[in-house]
Amino acid sequence: MDNGHTVRSLWDLGFFELFHPVMLIVLISIAYWYVKAVKAKEAHPSKSKTFFFMTGLLLFYIAEGSPLKAFGHHFLFSAHMFDMSICYFIVPPLVLGGMYGWMAAPIFKPRWLRRLLHVITHPLLAVTLFNFLISLYHIPVIFNTVTVHDVLMTAADVVLLIFAFVMWWLVVQPEGAGTRRLKPIEKVGYVFAASILLTPACALIMFSNHVVYDPVLHEPRVFEFFTPLQDQKAGGVVMKAIQEVVFIGALVYIFAGWAKADKDPEGNDLNPKSEWLANKPSQI
Repeated sequence: MDNGHTVRSLWDLGFFELFHPVMLIVLISIAYWYVKAVKAKEAHPSKSKTFFFMTGLLLFYIAEGSPLKAFGHHFLFSAHMFDMSICYFIVPPLVLGGMYGWMAAPIFKPRWLRRLLHVITHPLLAVTLFNFLISLYHIPVIFNTVTVHDVLMTAADVVLLIFAFVMWWLVVQPEGAGTRRLKPIEKVGYVFAASILLTPACALIMFSNHVVYDPVLHEPRVFEFFTPLQDQKAGGVVMKAIQEVVFIGALVYIFAGWAKADKDPEGNDLNPKSEWLANKPSQI
């Protein structure tokens, strides 16, 4: 795709646009804080939680900070959709799965924010908002406008990422966060609903018989055999395929947690009972 500048090669871009070193420093700082805080607060840190959190940070950098981001932005729509799929369907559950309840607690201290989150994490609203926004983003006239303005594209990325975390919050929630929780059977229905709601947007992209996005039509040809229309169709397939694979994984996670909870309610490896939870008041 294009943002108004003529880019024929990745090497036409500068170091900062290719590797985003500031983002890398911020993510490394978050990883350092995570390890230090967990060692200080948890007598028996969960290795799986650490793995999930670190993997989430790494994948976020690959999608948003590495040359893959620039490649998707300037050259291939399908690479752009791959980036989005990582950010919105893979990173949030990994990061949330790696968090402890005491990490989320400060978010809920301000009463106004706690009330706002209580509203937007209502299952119907949470699952609808994200899918509505990402479908809105892919309406041709909106996509054509947003992707040629860096400020608008960054704003869209931030808003979609926030609501992706809101959507995933009800599926992978830190233990003891103090917000509404869904029963396992409700989570299953929630995941199925999320899968269905994104289908129309992907279908529009996959089954269109012409290029609906101007940036895709004018992107540099990376492969002569890969036409803009094929790239557009591939983008829809990539997003839907990744979503389905991740959601199947989410269902496996839900059923595994359900079965484990029946056997040992206290012994969830993803959300082990910590000293903080033992001393935590009933309301945040």
